[in-house]
This record gives sequence, structure tokens and C-alpha cells, in this order.
Amino acid sequence: MAVQRSVAVVLLCAAVFLAASPLMAQAQSSGPRAELGPQVNEPHPDYGAINGKRYVNGYFGFSYAYPEGFEGNAVQSGSSTVTLMYNLFTANPPSAGGSDMRFISITCDTIKASDSPKAFTDAMVKTFAAAFDVLHADKHYTFAGRQFYRVDMVSKPAPDSPKIYQTQVFTMLPNYAVSFSFVAANPNDVEILVHSMESINFVQAERPASAPLNAARTPQSK
Repeated sequence: MAVQRSVAVVLLCAAVFLAASPLMAQAQSSGPRAELGPQVNEPHPDYGAINGKRYVNGYFGFSYAYPEGFEGNAVQSGSSTVTLMYNLFTANPPSAGGSDMRFISITCDTIKASDSPKAFTDAMVKTFAAAFDVLHADKHYTFAGRQFYRVDMVSKPAPDSPKIYQTQVFTMLPNYAVSFSFVAANPNDVEILVHSMESINFVQAERPASAPLNAARTPQSK
């Protein structure tokens, strides 16, 4: 599993809202699979797009309507480095001065066929243990017919640092765990963000993942 990199990503996102501008993909404008965004000869997990107020991912075959008042970004890595974790999506309110700590991100981690939800939860808790205390790790939901598992955390006390609440909600797909991360300065805001997952819709992926893709990404067709 590759949840280790997720810690740095979440902490950085909560502090600076990913100041670097991610690449934006263009969604297909017509056809029966337009909602799923661009398809290429060799799709990768981070081939997603913003379509209206929804993030759509053709690799995994799902779409998610992020909350009103948020600016969403489909993230595509330009790196050729071998990776076991992909950043897929980020969203935050465009508040002045960064006073609004609410933040949403979607990532996917490579997993083994033998990995269970509990094993992934345990690895996640261990990875975040240096910076976060676990509040709950026994909740689960069904969204769009799929099982999701929830882990609630709060940042460890630190001088002159605000308390940060973070909830990870993940589902197990073939070879990958897809995680939604919700960060805010109070648990009520986190709960509202988690409810946005009721908008998730799954359809059959155009090219379902038959094996994890850990190699360099191929250039996109022109």
C-alpha cells in the first residue's frame, strides 16, 4: 500500500490549498460516455476532468459533484516517476487570505488483491499517527451501491497551530483504494463535506483497471 505519501499531501493542502496550479483535462463534449471525461489509448487513474460542477474519472468510472462555493481542479501528474499513489482531484473555497480551512481531495493508492478494508484502515492510521489522533475508525456507508469506509482524525496539539479535523472515506476497487479526504477547522464542516459524497455516481469504466499502473505515464494522444 502507498498511503505514506498521502500524509504530506493532506497536510500541505490544508496549509496552502495546493498553491501550484494543476493541469486541467478537457471533457468529451458529446456521446454516450461524455460524463466520464477523456479516454486515451493507455488510460491512467489520474485521467479525470471537471464537467460542470462534477469531477469525472473515466478510469474508475465515477463522478462526484463537489459542493457549491468550491473551486475544483482535476489533477494530472506530469511526472514520469514510478508511483503507487495518484492525486486525482482537489477543491477548496476561494476565500481571501486562506482563512477558510475547508479542503477536499481525492487520491488512489495501489493495493494488493489480498488487502482488506481493515488492513488499509490500519495502514492509514499508522501513517497519519505522527500528526493526527484517531477519533473513529469503525464507520461505513454505501454510496452508489459501493461500500465506503470512514476514518475520522484530529490534528495533535501544537503551539500556535489551529486544530484541524480530517476525515478519510475510501472504497476498495480492483487493485486500488480510492480515498476522499475532507479537511476543516471544525467537525461540523467536515460532516457537511462528507454528505457531498451522496452525489457519487458509478458507471462501468471504459477501460477497467486489470492491474495496477506503476510505470511512467504515456503521452496523451493528440
